[in-house]
Amino acid sequence: HFIYILYAFTVFVVFYGACCSSWGDFLLDTISGLVFDTAKEDVEFRAGIPRQLLLQEETTTVATRRLSGFLRTLADRLEGTKQLLSSDMKKDFVIHRLPPYYVGDGAELSTPGGKLPRLDSIVRLQFKDHIVLTVGLDQDRTDEMQEKMVYIYHSLKNRRERHMMGNEEETESHGLRFPFSHMDALQQIWNSSAISVKDLKLTTDEEKESLVLSLWTECLIQVI
Repeated sequence: HFIYILYAFTVFVVFYGACCSSWGDFLLDTISGLVFDTAKEDVEFRAGIPRQLLLQEETTTVATRRLSGFLRTLADRLEGTKQLLSSDMKKDFVIHRLPPYYVGDGAELSTPGGKLPRLDSIVRLQFKDHIVLTVGLDQDRTDEMQEKMVYIYHSLKNRRERHMMGNEEETESHGLRFPFSHMDALQQIWNSSAISVKDLKLTTDEEKESLVLSLWTECLIQVI
């Protein structure tokens, strides 16, 4: 029992420390995505700037007013959105977190068990406190056609013995990614204690089965 209590205390300390990131950090993490979304709809954000502007020693009054106007537009948009592209902070948090508590070799965290999910199955999320669901830009593309993707990161495969050892080069993320069209279905799973696969908000039965199979293979859901 002492070992478990010590483990739980360590998890609390790590969680609290991660949550102490500043609002400034959060702003830096979300602002680029907010600009990306706004620029798709507002042609003013895509307008070219005078080349001479970058050569001037001081920012002109006109440029300052223009930027101030853009910031007001972003603030208005921010108040009306529920989807922020803030995956970097969430990813950083979860890849440095301890895995769920386990006894033995922790096979249940890396090897899916139980029934294979089917269309008529009822599934539920497991280890929810060790998984983050977020939206980010497609990391495989850097061109103007870059689109939103849904990213899922988890700490199930993190190594206890490497935790807080300072080996940043050995740290890696674990998880999945899906098209943004899967967001509603994933939120259904996240927000439900249990849900039928056939009730997921996806176009085809094949998409529904493929989604839950991917989550089950990653040990993120179980069939009940």
